[in-house]
Amino acid sequence: MVFSRFRKIAVSLLTLGLVIAPAAPALAQSENGSGLSISPTRTELSIKPGEAGTVSITLKNVTKGNVTAKALVNDFEADNDTGEPKLITDDSKQSAATIRNFLLGLDDIPLKPGEQKEIIVPVQIPSDASPGAYYGVIRYQAVPVTEGSQGAGQVALTASVGSLVLIEVPGNITEKIQILSAGALISGKAGSVFTKKPNQVGIKIKNLGNSFAKPFGQVQVQNMSGKNVQTYELNNSTPRGNVLPAAERTFRDELKGVSTPGRYKIVANISYGSGGEVLNYTSTFWYVPVWLLIVLAVLLVVLTGSAFYLFKRYNSRSISRRK
Repeated sequence: MVFSRFRKIAVSLLTLGLVIAPAAPALAQSENGSGLSISPTRTELSIKPGEAGTVSITLKNVTKGNVTAKALVNDFEADNDTGEPKLITDDSKQSAATIRNFLLGLDDIPLKPGEQKEIIVPVQIPSDASPGAYYGVIRYQAVPVTEGSQGAGQVALTASVGSLVLIEVPGNITEKIQILSAGALISGKAGSVFTKKPNQVGIKIKNLGNSFAKPFGQVQVQNMSGKNVQTYELNNSTPRGNVLPAAERTFRDELKGVSTPGRYKIVANISYGSGGEVLNYTSTFWYVPVWLLIVLAVLLVVLTGSAFYLFKRYNSRSISRRK
């Protein structure tokens, strides 16, 4: 049980390392530590069956000691939420979309303190490869070199850095997406009635095709009068974010313009591929702050009390007249 929990924590740390790699080295510089920086963090290629290409990676030793960058290749899968990769560290479980068989000559790299090297990894697509998406992570783990040894490494507690490799093999490619939901979020949680201003719009998309989907389009937020209080472009980054085949991903963007209480509408017009098809999705949510609920409750009490008073007074007059 303890080992199982430790393994889950280790996988989570590896995935986090892949996400933050562009912003910081895997491990801060220290005399005893060992770390690397890597760029780019993502490479996208389109290679036909039977043809070849290359992946170019720049690796740097950001520590003050000699290290050997141990090369690894991992498959990954989508987390069906943020789009962040979930590493598959069990080598016995190989994804059908693996790039392992496409990569040639992936070697360990010796690096001196502060040294930077450009690594060219050959890619060969078999002539019988099926069209579609293939993906994986080229990962390097820094192993400190023990002084006085013949280049032997001593395993230490080090982080790893990785570069995502996304390869599309052209051919019979199916491009199709589905908008599963579009709504307002607060602290990452969806709802239809909010007492606090929601701070995000979440558009959940599923890839129904056999290659990478890069959805894009316009999202509008409208108030009760039909006026646009916010308009933004979905997945407006360079390069655009991908949705893996058969996977789901929620694109979250900051929600602005929700100022007054009332009903709001989210209108999403999303496309993909060459933009030939546009999918439409509409949803609504209410913003009813606590102070308004209190006012409404007070009004309800006053109205109820007034109605009871008037009814009682009417009955009293009726009885007096009968007498």
